[in-house]
Amino acid sequence: MGDVARHAGVSPATVARVLYEPDKVGPEKQRRVREALKATGYRPNAVARGLRTKRSWTIGLIVVDGSLNPFFSQLSQAIRSEALARGYNVLMFQHGMKPEIEASAVVQLLQQRADAVIFSYGINASGLAPLLQAGVPVIQIEQEVCGGTDAVLIDPASGIDQAIDHLQALGHRRIAFIGGAPDRYNRARVHGTSMEEDRLAAFKAAIARHRLDDDPALIRLGLYFPLTGDDPASEGRKMMRDLLGIERRPTAVLASSDILAAGALQALGEAGLSVPDDMSLIGFDNSIANLLTPPLSSVGRPLQAMGLAAIDLVVEAIENPDRKVRTLVYQTELVVRKSTATA
Repeated sequence: MGDVARHAGVSPATVARVLYEPDKVGPEKQRRVREALKATGYRPNAVARGLRTKRSWTIGLIVVDGSLNPFFSQLSQAIRSEALARGYNVLMFQHGMKPEIEASAVVQLLQQRADAVIFSYGINASGLAPLLQAGVPVIQIEQEVCGGTDAVLIDPASGIDQAIDHLQALGHRRIAFIGGAPDRYNRARVHGTSMEEDRLAAFKAAIARHRLDDDPALIRLGLYFPLTGDDPASEGRKMMRDLLGIERRPTAVLASSDILAAGALQALGEAGLSVPDDMSLIGFDNSIANLLTPPLSSVGRPLQAMGLAAIDLVVEAIENPDRKVRTLVYQTELVVRKSTATA
């Protein structure tokens, strides 16, 4: 560090502040120190840093399964990028909706002395309990399984309203919904409803607002994707095939995830139907929507902003453990591409 300080023309204390408390150093000195760090090849000693600050500079991230749903991969990348910029390492685990794996991940993170743990999303409150009992800050993203923690949530209604408004303006009156079944996930209801219930309720409210066809046969619920096997689109295919078998087919479908929409797109192709000429289709997540054919309209979530917010909450909780927990709610927004057309 002394070599870096001499190279930059500053004191060793200034170098330390740039490394660990950059907000306390002006931009010009920061620039000089960072150039010197690069020129000298200096790397902070993580163990010494942890001893000095009483932190591990490690954040745990527990998600469902990034290999089956790209949403989790994209959110994880946003979190890891922001954490790295703040000087934190991220240890990520995927629980695949198996409580024993979630419990094992929590134990390992406690053993690693993680400074905080982010869930997207937890399985049940008992899985988070050891962290809360140990005083480790917890941040829950999108779905809360217990109260008393920081949370980054979304409002699905804003984007779903836009989706139904868009389809109604195109003349669609029989609009179907395929989504996650609340009883298949049995999530905790911290605020009275689960994520699946919120999305379905938003769809029904938008249909009622426009006085569109509310035929119960237009709703198909199940899993977003199977947690075993290598065919994540199979659930969406099944739901779409069911819809094609009813007496009066819908002219448009809103799927509550892009994975479901991808399966629906495949089923329509198998039936010799094209999107959007024969059926309009909208997804949710905006994760793989632009990679499909045709590029799919989808209700998007601000993943970068959510990742940044999660790390902001982590830093706040670590630096001020006695503060009140916070809940941040982000709006969803329809991204229109080429999968919708006149009914």
